[in-house]
Amino acid sequence: MKLSSEPSTERTHWKTEIVPAAALSAALPLDPLPPVPVRVRQPQHPLARFHRVRRWSDKLNRRIKKLAGKPDNSPWILDPPGRASGTAYVDFLFGLDYLSPNASLVKLFQQAMAPHGLSMLLVNNRNIDRVRRQIERGWLQPFVYLDLSSASDKRFEDLMPVAADKGVHVLDDPANLFSWTFKAPGHPRLVQAGLPVPPTVILPRNSPDRDLTPQELALVGNDCVIKPSIGYANRGVRVGIAPTRQNIAAARDFNRNDDWLIQKKITWTRCGNRAGYVRAYYVLGHRSLLWWSRENGHDHYDLLTWDDLKTYDLLPAVQIVDRIAAASGIDFFCSEIAITEASGPDRFVLIDYINDQCDMDPEPRASTTPVPEPWVRWVCSVLADFTWRKKSGLAPAAQRTLTLF
Repeated sequence: MKLSSEPSTERTHWKTEIVPAAALSAALPLDPLPPVPVRVRQPQHPLARFHRVRRWSDKLNRRIKKLAGKPDNSPWILDPPGRASGTAYVDFLFGLDYLSPNASLVKLFQQAMAPHGLSMLLVNNRNIDRVRRQIERGWLQPFVYLDLSSASDKRFEDLMPVAADKGVHVLDDPANLFSWTFKAPGHPRLVQAGLPVPPTVILPRNSPDRDLTPQELALVGNDCVIKPSIGYANRGVRVGIAPTRQNIAAARDFNRNDDWLIQKKITWTRCGNRAGYVRAYYVLGHRSLLWWSRENGHDHYDLLTWDDLKTYDLLPAVQIVDRIAAASGIDFFCSEIAITEASGPDRFVLIDYINDQCDMDPEPRASTTPVPEPWVRWVCSVLADFTWRKKSGLAPAAQRTLTLF
């Protein structure tokens, strides 16, 4: 059943449909998750409620610095047109260390938040310390904080529990996050959930370098991927090498304080002129898919259409991401899924398990891969609706949707 068809400013449109739960496979039973702390919004500092005075003071401070020749280029609060003082100084925060306040992603977030009457603030490497202090004091208490930077800057990692303890809804909540997003502890949990992960041997951080046992070698084979548990952006990953003691030791030298995974190398097929490889997304109960490839030395995203879903029978990728969400309780993540030449349940293999900091920047940069803007607009719209519901005291949207292009 069609739910909506919403155009972007470009010619590309997205189409959202409600997918019945009966069409999706359920997760296998798991041991109970550790209890997640109940997050109660803490009272604000009494003076923090004078929003108009605070905004006037902030603007005056920036003007004085500019006149003094020392302009303050840290991110500023973006209000929707005609917004009154509101019930929070800032409704929505998102953290990305390198991003400029004038970046495309900031504008896309503002365009999504404004129709809901929501204010927002970018947290980058200029204002991260000030934001943390203000949250600790109760001076700043948004309804939602989206973290996109804790993997690369520990200050953002430290901000997450501080915000969560103040009752801010943090995406993703650190209480149950790292046991799933770190690959070494996450792998056996995914196996227990019956998810299709590559055959793997895990070497704990304090274990010695060694040759694999005959049983382990039979499991992973001679053509392997060796990667760190906490790795991201392909850092420290060795692909297509034999799991000899020498190769294992050389790989682990990248970070001896991490656990390491030795996995059977998975070969994916082709889907037309594309690599048979997708990124499957779970965004607060809503799902989407993008094509993804690393070919000829370049990473590349592309939109995945409803025709693609039907032509290449990709609904199992949506089933996999739903099962991850059911097992982990994480509500904002993406997973890399390879499409192999096998048939049946072995056709899809979960490669990069749970990435809670999805790429969202549509601008091409030297250190990042741009994401299609229509897809980013969709994610921003989901986050805006979720934040508005939080602010309004409403329950999250009950329908789970699948959005393609």
